[in-house]
Amino acid sequence: MRVGYILSMAKWGLPAWIYREIDILIRNGVEIWAYPLTWDEGPYMPEPGWHFRKPNWLRTLVVQLPAFLAQPARYLRLLALAVRMRTVVEFLLAADFSLEMRSVGVQHIHCHFGDRKLFTGYYCSKFLDLPLSVTVHAYEILANPNPRMFRLAAAACKKIVTVSEFNKREIVRLYGVDESKIEVIHMHGDISDDRAHRATKILMVAGFTEKKGHDVLFEAIKRLGRDDITLWIVGQGPIDVRRLAENAGISHLTVFLGVVKGDLLKILYDACDIVVLPSRTASNGDREGIPVSLMEAMSRRKPVISTMHAGIPELVSEILVPENDPDALAEAIAYLVDHPEVRALQGDRNYEIVKRDFSEAAVLRLKSVFE
Repeated sequence: MRVGYILSMAKWGLPAWIYREIDILIRNGVEIWAYPLTWDEGPYMPEPGWHFRKPNWLRTLVVQLPAFLAQPARYLRLLALAVRMRTVVEFLLAADFSLEMRSVGVQHIHCHFGDRKLFTGYYCSKFLDLPLSVTVHAYEILANPNPRMFRLAAAACKKIVTVSEFNKREIVRLYGVDESKIEVIHMHGDISDDRAHRATKILMVAGFTEKKGHDVLFEAIKRLGRDDITLWIVGQGPIDVRRLAENAGISHLTVFLGVVKGDLLKILYDACDIVVLPSRTASNGDREGIPVSLMEAMSRRKPVISTMHAGIPELVSEILVPENDPDALAEAIAYLVDHPEVRALQGDRNYEIVKRDFSEAAVLRLKSVFE
């Protein structure tokens, strides 16, 4: 079964439960061709090999003429409906999506959320004469931004999936949907992961730039060949770091957390076991000063592994490895992973270093410059 899946990736990537839903369906033989209305990076992103089509408004506008020429009467009839129902944007997206759905042989259209995603799916189903289904949550039932369109699209659905008997009763009460069309299917909430629970958590907080050395870390993890390690990667930037992890074959060990700041970053520092920053001189000569992320990690009593680069040895007394040396980095990581007692001792020493040399007293020295 090949399913066209219409969803959203607004606000930090895929919702966790939708990521798990798609993963389970794919592993059980369902071919998912996903069409996000929006795209944002976050902790849960499509895996390599998943069919996800990034939204592109220029493409959507360009394909309107081919979509019209393919089905002129149907195009105009659905456009007139979209104008009346205030869903022209969703109509335009559907005209775009339906062209690819037809070319790849989509057999069923499913929408997750009964708002703009369902409205877009409704027009796709009308363009393609395909069955339509939707998973709805309380928001779309009780506070739908376009209840008139929801009523129309819900009536066209082969099945409406919702997560609770309460939601089912509300759909029947508010929209008059035949309850035989509504199926209660609980969301996936099992996030147990024995491997990740046991694994040593290694955190890297850095912009996605060459001098930070993400590729060196990934190569080191690859060479270790261990599954008792999890990488937490915080940051963003011009380099496709996610692709680097894929190329190294360690995506299954890596969690990308996007930009994390403030109290959430403190929580990550506290939750991790080791902080790594394999800084190096970039090809254009760019170098570090003394990285703030190392100071912050040390202030939270964390052991750190970094490189003998620029000003880093002025902060970090242990453990430092040469730049661009994944073997030395792998050895250092393995040592700390296998010796938790050393991690605790190093963390305490790092705390004292930051308290002594990189805290309020250091800032107050700036005051003397003004006098």
